[in-house]
Amino acid sequence: MSEILKECFLQPVTNTHPPIRINTEQTIIGRSPETQIQDANCSRKQVCLKANLKDGYVLVKTLGLNPSVLSGKEMHRNVGYEAVEGDTIELLPGMYKYVFKFVYEPAPPDQLPSEQSSSKAKQESKADDSLGERKHKTHKESSSSKRSRDGEMTAVESTSKRSKVALPESPAPVKQETKPTPKPPTKEDAWESVDGKLLHIYTSAGVIASEKIAAYDMDGTLIKTKSGNVFPKSIDDWQIAFPEVPGKLKSLHRNGFKLVIFTNQAGIGKGKVRIEDFRQKIESLVRKLGVPMQVFISTGPGMYRKPRTGMWQTLCDRRNDGVPIDRARSFYVGDAAGRPELKKPVKRKKDHSCADRLLALNVGISFHTPEQHFQNQPETDHWTRPEFDPKEICDAAEGAANVSLLSPAGSRLTGTAQEVIVMVGFPGSGKSHFVRQQLAPKGYEIVNRDTLGSWQRCVVQMETSLRQGKCVVIDNLNPDVESRKRYLLVAARLKVPVRCFVMDVGYKHARHNNEFRELTDRTHTTISEMVFNSYKSKYKEPTVAEGFTEIVRVKFVPKFAAKSHEELYRMYLLEK
Repeated sequence: MSEILKECFLQPVTNTHPPIRINTEQTIIGRSPETQIQDANCSRKQVCLKANLKDGYVLVKTLGLNPSVLSGKEMHRNVGYEAVEGDTIELLPGMYKYVFKFVYEPAPPDQLPSEQSSSKAKQESKADDSLGERKHKTHKESSSSKRSRDGEMTAVESTSKRSKVALPESPAPVKQETKPTPKPPTKEDAWESVDGKLLHIYTSAGVIASEKIAAYDMDGTLIKTKSGNVFPKSIDDWQIAFPEVPGKLKSLHRNGFKLVIFTNQAGIGKGKVRIEDFRQKIESLVRKLGVPMQVFISTGPGMYRKPRTGMWQTLCDRRNDGVPIDRARSFYVGDAAGRPELKKPVKRKKDHSCADRLLALNVGISFHTPEQHFQNQPETDHWTRPEFDPKEICDAAEGAANVSLLSPAGSRLTGTAQEVIVMVGFPGSGKSHFVRQQLAPKGYEIVNRDTLGSWQRCVVQMETSLRQGKCVVIDNLNPDVESRKRYLLVAARLKVPVRCFVMDVGYKHARHNNEFRELTDRTHTTISEMVFNSYKSKYKEPTVAEGFTEIVRVKFVPKFAAKSHEELYRMYLLEK
């Protein structure tokens, strides 16, 4: 049954006095006998509150000289912000904390909207709480305000630089944009499999498309194990992670958000968990939460696995009834946030990865931890950022089009006489591409273990080519002194100088390149993480003492066949 907002209250977290009713006209909160606040830093008129029962929010403005904080964000003075049920306000930073509480009642039968008008109303209403994202929309301050066609407060006169807008006295007619009419709420639960069962999607009854998405991770965010283990012992080993979860989700649903889960479940793809059992778990969870939800389940590697954006893109392109998603008003909540271990004030283990936070960064939406979102804990920027940022590589390449690939300065690509070049670098570091594009056209014979099958055959092929008077490039990993020595000994016996070309690509960069190749080239052979770790453990920096005449470092410059490939490369593809 539909509900309507009846009353709004401001409840002190400390319960030092009764809740304060928020009027639809104006309610002033500050230093007063009602709040029992005597602190002179808190003004008697610290904040102004107005309840908007129709659209389901409270308009909040700071009036005092000292700032107030709404759900972890410091508010600008005389700028309007929207707050909804469950949001918190601190009249002074860290002090005098209150929670917004709403009271709903069933709507009378004659006020129940039809499916079509209800859908339209949800599209036109922009009075969203931005709840999980904590980016409360500012309203323009004015002596007389009105609702614009977008449903936002539009100022006629503003005293805030941030909000200042000049409006014509007689605005010209605005051509209304035609928005796709969303389908009515789903009538029954539905399961489907996508892309060879790499992705499973569950849509519960009552789900309706929205431009506002409240997205969640599942394990460690919405649920946790009953056993206390990191991984569940059975399909029933779960419970709701925080007592605030159901209420928060219901509040978001009432305010027009579509509730979505994105979860990585590689155990299904590996055969450790039966998809039939996991489906029962999802259905039980959604029933327990009591709100319509759409669940995306990635069961293996590839584009659907977080932090890659395949699940999000599927939602945008094919599972939101054609309704464009507003990223500025959507958010993602997850426990894989890259946070370090914390011993005080509350002990917390190091996050297992930062896949959830990186997914939000890749998509371009706000991110919050479960503690911030459900329990209104202060937001923090303390997290371990990935040591490799793909955007920096792309930006550096764009800004250095004419810079030499080789260093130190003055290094030559080719020798003045017959020579051997021994390549050194991680798999995925670009060695083979560099060799094919830069050295092969100059007449260098490529000796490659992947082609010949063993290092012994590489040594034989190298000697044969040298005796024929050719220049040779050894296109292998060659991580340590021993692997390079084989080729140096042959070259020394034939009195041919050897240079070493080292790809200037680190471990995480090479892993990123490999993931990118696997996502864009289906013919590319998968390279396991074990191969990368083996190279990393064996690696010894080449030196001239080994017998090289010169050590040259080769910069990695990405080249893309399509714009979509560059957009993908710029994303974080690794989980940590």
